[in-house]
Amino acid sequence: MREAKSEIKTVAIVGAGPVGLAAAAHVLERGLLPIVLEAGASVGHAVRQWGHVQLFSPWQYNIDRAAARLLATSGWNSPEPDQYPTGAELLERYLEPLATKTVLAASVRTSSRVTDISRVGFD
Repeated sequence: MREAKSEIKTVAIVGAGPVGLAAAAHVLERGLLPIVLEAGASVGHAVRQWGHVQLFSPWQYNIDRAAARLLATSGWNSPEPDQYPTGAELLERYLEPLATKTVLAASVRTSSRVTDISRVGFD
């Protein structure tokens, strides 16, 4: 009988914005290792371009549940669910803490432009 490999799989995620960081939180919950590649110099680079704009939906629709569970382990306090944040507030109160104060900090790579994507064994 062959012994099963206990190798942890790595999942590449392109972009360290709200969706990319939420995806990384879900990857962690599934026992996999995320690597988040952000072309910009910091997380949420695209969001910074419109930081002065108020979002069209309140916090309750902008905070991913897996990300919130991860943030809770760092002592994070969730914003009021019915308040409408600006892009800058989304960065300051959610994305930056998620990327720097949780275990995701070791997985985020800024200034990392993705130029090609392939799958092991196929390309």
